[in-house]
Amino acid sequence: MRKGERLKRSADFSAVYRSGTSVADRYLVLYYLPQPVTKTKAGISVSRKVAGSVGRNRLKRLVREAWRSLSDRVLPGYHVVVIVRMAARDARYARIASSLEKLVKKAGLWCHE
Repeated sequence: MRKGERLKRSADFSAVYRSGTSVADRYLVLYYLPQPVTKTKAGISVSRKVAGSVGRNRLKRLVREAWRSLSDRVLPGYHVVVIVRMAARDARYARIASSLEKLVKKAGLWCHE
């Protein structure tokens, strides 16, 4: 994810949690909120309960890469927060990527073009 495509501020995360809609599966939770922006911005959250720092950073890298690979097919104009669940701790990249794609489609953020 490039800098302009990331959610960084705590207030942005809070707004998405508070006012957004969520979809979930075993591995990930996806919160999304429509915004008057031209690009969709995404943030990733991994709780300290999920793993140690090395494990959390690995999971963030996997989710970031999965998001990067499908971000060009996501509708513009949203703020998205992806929360990694405990079950994802031992998951491989293919599982994370398919889970994220499934959630994006379930949320209706998938661009059909």
